[in-house]
Amino acid sequence: MSQPPPSPSASPPSSAPASASDPKAPRRSVRILRRTIAIIIVVAFSLAAAGGIIVLLGDIESEATYKVIGTTALTGAVSVAAFCGATLIGRRTQWFGITTIGLAIVTMALSLWFLWGDPYADPDSYALEEVLFQALSSLALVTAVASISALILLLVPRSWVVRVGLPITLGLLALGTSLVLVTIWVESAWELEWLTRLNGIVWILAALGVVIVPLTSLLLRAGSKPAGADRAGETSARSTQPSSSQPAPALSPSTLERLEAAARAEGITVDELVDRLLAADSTPPDASASGPQSEHPRH
Repeated sequence: MSQPPPSPSASPPSSAPASASDPKAPRRSVRILRRTIAIIIVVAFSLAAAGGIIVLLGDIESEATYKVIGTTALTGAVSVAAFCGATLIGRRTQWFGITTIGLAIVTMALSLWFLWGDPYADPDSYALEEVLFQALSSLALVTAVASISALILLLVPRSWVVRVGLPITLGLLALGTSLVLVTIWVESAWELEWLTRLNGIVWILAALGVVIVPLTSLLLRAGSKPAGADRAGETSARSTQPSSSQPAPALSPSTLERLEAAARAEGITVDELVDRLLAADSTPPDASASGPQSEHPRH
């Protein structure tokens, strides 16, 4: 008997899109987004730098020259801020990086309007221009602090110094920013001596944390590995390296997907996650746990 032909509506399992089960798709999209942001930053800053060089070769005393040079400097500062925010894309705090990039764009747009426009030309709208200038000062301050905070958030809290110092430093930066915003928007705040003293103390402590916490984290990470660990690792790597005639074992796709998901949750790479797991599991198990099992009674 001849079997009936398969239904044309039933599609084979292999026709499903491969990207749905591809664990590397999120990482690939993150790399593409970072590369796109980097290209935009490089192109924008290169064009601004070229314009600055061109005007410096002409009439250096003209007003347009000062505006072009100011645009070049502004583009460079905003590019650094956007790059700091882009470093957090693909991590747990990528929302903060995207916010930093948005702040940088808004700050640049408002700064260009003040630089190339004439906001104080109309005396009737002087009060509005003053408010916009206060908004520009606030945006510039918040963008600068957000850029520094984005770099600090790249630290992985592996040591107690980072776990304690990181939130304290971020809190001091937020407190210092709030105090400066008060002095920007409240004119009478400049007359308060205690506020000026408190503002200075907070910013000194914040700068201390910005410098000490990353440096201490690097020093502790560099000194946490014993001197002979590298030689032992090289020896074990040579002893466990498979021969050319024997194929190297490969992990299953589900295991790779679980490792990449765990690494993304920690904000680190898969290699760093594996190194951490191997370092935590370097202590040999208790000998009593591997003792001989009791034999089954004989009937």
